[in-house]
Formats: sequence, structure tokens, C-alpha cells
Amino acid sequence: MLLEHLLVPVICLGIEVFGPVLGDEVEIRQVATDKGTENVTIPCGSEPLMPAVNVQWVYRGNRTHHEVLADGSLLLALVGVEDEGLYECGVENETSFVDRVNVTVRTEPPPLVNVTVHASTILAIILWNVAGEGGHPIIDFTAQYRSAMPVNGTLEAWKPISPNHISPNSRQIDVYHLEPNASYWFRVWANNVLGPGPPVEVLATTLYSDQEAELYKHFLEGAETFDTRTWVAAVCVVMGTLAVLAAGTCAVLCREWRRSGEPRP
Repeated sequence: MLLEHLLVPVICLGIEVFGPVLGDEVEIRQVATDKGTENVTIPCGSEPLMPAVNVQWVYRGNRTHHEVLADGSLLLALVGVEDEGLYECGVENETSFVDRVNVTVRTEPPPLVNVTVHASTILAIILWNVAGEGGHPIIDFTAQYRSAMPVNGTLEAWKPISPNHISPNSRQIDVYHLEPNASYWFRVWANNVLGPGPPVEVLATTLYSDQEAELYKHFLEGAETFDTRTWVAAVCVVMGTLAVLAAGTCAVLCREWRRSGEPRP
């Protein structure tokens, strides 16, 4: 009798402990769908449960708000990112689950990361990295820019950066024909079959070009102490040298002409 009194509670405890564990051991099925898909139907297990009216679906520990069909299947209407996650189904008031389904929702690409702009005087380089694809391969990238200076209180329209469809393997693009010492907004995003991802915008300012100022500075160095007679003498020397070269060239040509006119013996 003592042994019986000891074994019965242990057996009951084992049922309580290991019953739910059997539900956790059900293999998780994977279901992937695109964002915005109108209807996705997920059956509860490989065989219909009887009676189907007692089938319940649990999502994140609570009964899902989605519709359960007459055959016990779960209907996801107009799928969104918020519908992603693990769904578990079973007979109502049962401790274990019959089926476990992990739903993955494919979306547009996420925002690019580490987007930076390196600007010189009239050129800028946009660089970026990819954080993900959204479930579909990236088709291409798109980049645009515009001046940060409003005109009549309004920013100008975005300008495309060639090429319009940047290779999916690229991680940078060059922007030409910018103005020195000017601020610009740059933006870039990824595209897949579901559409464009969110653009990432970066503000950058081109460098001030002081090359012309430096050139004028060198030209004007010593202008106050410059003696024009030195400049005239240098010009005379150059012109004299050219005159001597011209005279020598004429003499050589004349001698060659005379030789060609003499009769041969």
C-alpha cells in the first residue's frame, strides 16, 4: 500500500510534466509568403482533425484573431509583417499541439546600412552596405541627389544618378558635376521583386575650390617690384633667337635649292 501511495502521485506528476513537452517536440513546418498576399491557408496537420470546430490556433501564446475555416485550417487574409511568427494548432482544451507552423513574410529590402558620402570639390562618392534582402534577391540599387539650398522656399526635385539601375553587386556610386562649396542631399535604396526599400538620406557638402585663387596669387607675386625693362629684354632675346633660327633655316634651304639646280657631270 505504501508503494502504491508513492507511485500514483509520481505517475500523475509525470503526465503533467511530460504531456506538454510532447507538443514542443512536434516538428516546426516552414511557410513563406509575400507581403500583401491576399489569402494564405495553413492546414492544421497532415490530416483533418475531427471535429474541426474544436480546433484552435495559438499565436505568441494567445488565440489568433485570424479566421479558422470549417476544416480547421487557418486563413491569413492580406498578409503583413505583423503576421510573421510561430503558429500552433490543436484541439481545444488539449495540452499538446498537433501542428506547429513558422510563417515567414517576404518584404521589400530593408534600409541600407553604413551609408556615407565622401565629397570633393565637384565629385562625390556614395557608399553603402546591405543589411538584408527581404526574402527575395536584390535586383538593383537606385541613387538620387538634389541641392540642399531651397529655391523660393522649396527644394528642387530629386535628380537620378546614372546608371538608373545600379548593379546588385555594387556598394558605391560616383556623382559628377557638383558645385564646389555646396550642400547636397543624397539618397539610395535597394529594390527587389516586391518593390523599393526605404531610402536612406545623407547630407554632405562639397569642398571649396581654391585652385583659381592660388593661381592668381602666384601670378601677382612680386607684381609691385617687377621691372618691365626685364620683361622687354627677355622678349627681345626670344625674338632675336627666333630671327637667327629663321635666317639659318632660309640659308640652308637656298643652298639646297642651288645644289639641286646644278647640272650633274
